Amino acid sequence: MSDTGDYMKQVVALLGSKRKKNTYRLLMEMQPILERHQIELRIIELYKENIQLCLGCEQCILRGSCVLPDDTASIMQQLCEADGIILASPVYLQQISGQMKTFIDRTCVWYHRPVLTGKPVLAVATTKGSGLRKTLSYLESMAVQWGAIPAGKIGRSIFTQDQPVSEKEVKKLIRLLQSPQEHAPTLSQLINFEVQKAMALSLTQLDREYWDARHWNDQPYFYPCKINPIYRQVSRRFGIFLQHKMKAPKNSDETGST
Repeated sequence: MSDTGDYMKQVVALLGSKRKKNTYRLLMEMQPILERHQIELRIIELYKENIQLCLGCEQCILRGSCVLPDDTASIMQQLCEADGIILASPVYLQQISGQMKTFIDRTCVWYHRPVLTGKPVLAVATTKGSGLRKTLSYLESMAVQWGAIPAGKIGRSIFTQDQPVSEKEVKKLIRLLQSPQEHAPTLSQLINFEVQKAMALSLTQLDREYWDARHWNDQPYFYPCKINPIYRQVSRRFGIFLQHKMKAPKNSDETGST
């Protein structure tokens, strides 16, 4: 029996590649590792989905729903229902693929009103050129923006593309799926939380109500976890300073989206 018990956790991987090559292969190599720990892997191939370009209309922020009738809302819902997430993309000109970026752009509301808090997110990228570290860092930063937990990075270059995924590389994802409270936010992540908090208190009524309902305005982070006491003091002081600097809008329709 697996050490995670009888409950089968589910990890949803977003694949930002149109071809089932190196990036897809890494996901397939992870599958048996995850299964040994009672974790099911499901892959969403973004290039097979209807994902339209963001209009920048901010209706998702101001009104709570997107005006575009495509598959984005369904994909976002699947991520919300998952226990963990993998963001997997080949490197295209120093960055993630266009389809992956288009989807991420459509999740703008999750910066204002995070819904993936406490979910571990693993970043995966492959390249035969340069930009691997930058791409992995960007994917990891999206986990932070969503209020999720960065759960490691797996990358392959032209020099390491034949190296199979090891259990050690997936270990952090597995551990955080079992015990998300073990996450220890960095100072940068705590400061990002304070920025989001200040925006929520200052910009729209929907943001304020969302944060109030979850009692985040009185917390040092989205969820109970290991926080360095010095980091806690520094980030909190920064948050108080930022809240004093940000002025409330004249009406609830004014915003400053990310």
